Formats: sequence, C-alpha cells, structure tokens
Amino acid sequence: MSEERPPTAWDKFVEARRHALSQDEKEPEVREPMSMDELERAIAETAAASGLPETGMPPRAVVHPSARKSYSKWFYRLLLLLFSALVGFLLWWGYEHYSTV
Repeated sequence: MSEERPPTAWDKFVEARRHALSQDEKEPEVREPMSMDELERAIAETAAASGLPETGMPPRAVVHPSARKSYSKWFYRLLLLLFSALVGFLLWWGYEHYSTV
C-alpha cells in the first residue's frame, strides 16, 4: 500500500486476500490446501478484521473512477471557443464585405 494516500477499499481487499492466501509464519508444517468454503471464510474473516464491508470487493467505480467529468468540461470549453471564433469571424467578414465606409 502506498504511504502518500490513505488505503482504499481495494487496497484493503488485496491485503486481506494476500493475508488469507499466505501461510502463517507460526505454522511451519505444511497444511492441506483449503477448500473453497474454507478459503472464502478465511478471506471474509480477514476482510472483516481489516474493515472491509461484508460484500468483499468494492464497486468498480471506486476502483476505476470515470474521467467523464474531465472530458465534458473540456468539451464545453471547446464549444465555447469555437462559438466565439465563429462570432468573431462573422463580424470581421461582415465589416470587410458590407461596411459602407
């Protein structure tokens, strides 16, 4: 986990999963592989201990935030710039071709 930012739900899930899948240093003997039920239970217990919600994995929007707001902001700025350029060009063109001076 990174020291610059607080741990996210995804970081906690990965840490809980790593902890559940790793062998304990206290148990030097080799254990039998866990069944899926035992593994899920161990992951759930570790996740609960580390503060993860009951569902386990965080929503996708938390793990991969959308850049839609950034794109829409630049899109509207571009539209405003194009509209301003069009108005400026039409004013210049009108004065050049239709001015009576």
